[in-house]
Amino acid sequence: MEYLEKRISNIFHHLSEVDAVFIFNNERVDKNFFYMSGLTDGVFENCGVLCDTDGRMFIFTTTLEEEAARTAEGYAEIVTYKNEESRDGKFIHILSQYKKIGIPYRSISHLFYLHLQSMFDGTEWIDAEKAFRLERMIKSQEEITRITKACEIVSRVADSVPKILKEGMTELDLSAEIDFQMKKMGAHGVAFKTIAAFGCNTSKPHYSGANVSLSRGDVILIDFGAEYMGYSSDITRTYLTGMPGKHLIDIYYTLLSAQKTAIDLIKAGNSSKDVEDEVRKIIDSNENYRGKFIHSLGHSLGMDVHDGPYPDADFNHEFAENMVLTVEPGIYIPGLYGMRIEDDIVVGREGCTVLTTARKEPISYEI
Repeated sequence: MEYLEKRISNIFHHLSEVDAVFIFNNERVDKNFFYMSGLTDGVFENCGVLCDTDGRMFIFTTTLEEEAARTAEGYAEIVTYKNEESRDGKFIHILSQYKKIGIPYRSISHLFYLHLQSMFDGTEWIDAEKAFRLERMIKSQEEITRITKACEIVSRVADSVPKILKEGMTELDLSAEIDFQMKKMGAHGVAFKTIAAFGCNTSKPHYSGANVSLSRGDVILIDFGAEYMGYSSDITRTYLTGMPGKHLIDIYYTLLSAQKTAIDLIKAGNSSKDVEDEVRKIIDSNENYRGKFIHSLGHSLGMDVHDGPYPDADFNHEFAENMVLTVEPGIYIPGLYGMRIEDDIVVGREGCTVLTTARKEPISYEI
C-alpha cells in the first residue's frame, strides 16, 4: 500500500505537531476515514481509524463491519467491539499513548468531542481539517483513474437521455431512469441526489424534483453524478425541446463560449480568480444575463462530490497539476428557465483534460 503510506506521510507533513491522527464516524460518515484507511467497501458507522507517526494504523470497527475491515489486515491492526462501553475501553487503551492528536473538527459532533475530552484528560486535540483538504485537493493517479471511470459512466448516461425523453413523463420519472442507467452501466451508487428539472424549475440550481410533467417546448436540466470505488463524477446537461426561441439558443451559446474559455485557460500555475473573472465577463457582457451567474465556476471533485472549493489562498489561488475540478457556468432567469453546462476536468501543466465527454451541442429534441 505504497500510495497509502505516502498519503498518510503527507498528512503528517501538514500536521507536524501531532503524534497521531484520529478519524471517527460518529453521527456522520467522514470520507477522510476511507481516505486514510484505504477501505472501499462498507458503511463504517460508529467506526474509526488512527494512524501515528511511527507508521502504525488501527481500524476501530463494530462487529457489523468487521469482515469488511479485515481486508486491511495486511497493513492495519483491527480492533473490534460490540457496544460503546467496549469501544471506549479500547479507545483508552490505544489513544492514551498520544499527547497530541489531530481530528477533523468539521466532521465530528460537539457532543462526541466533549466525550473524547472527558476520556482523555490532558490530551490536546488539534484540528486536522486543513491537512486533509490540502492533501485531497491533489489527486493520485489511482484516484484519477477511478474518477475517470465515474465520468465515463455519466457521459454515457447523459448521451442516452434524449432517447428517454417523452411528453408527459415527470421529473421524478427522469431522475429515476438516470439513477437506474448509472447502476446498469457500472456505478456503485449515485454521488448525490439526481436533479431533473423541466421548464421554470430549471431556474433553481439545486432543485430537488417533483411530479411535474414534461411538455413540448420545455427546457430540461439534468445534474447527476456516479460513485465508483469511492470516487465521484458530476455532470450537468441542458436540453431544448420543440422550437426554442432565439433567446434560449443565445443563452446556450453564451454558456458554451464561457465554459470553453474557462477550459482553455485552466492549467497549472494560472489564477483561479482570473479564469472565473473571464467567465463572468462573457456572461455579464449581455445586459440580459448580467448578474445571472449566481454561483462559483466549480468545485473540487473526489471522494466527496464537493471535495472542496476552487484553489484558494492555501494554493495561492492557482490551479495545480492533478487537481480534479468541475467547470459549470450557468445562467438563471427566476420563474422562467435556467441553463447550466458542467464538465469534470483534471488539471495538467500545459492545460486541462476534460473527463466528461457527453455531447453538448445546442440541439432541439422532439418529444
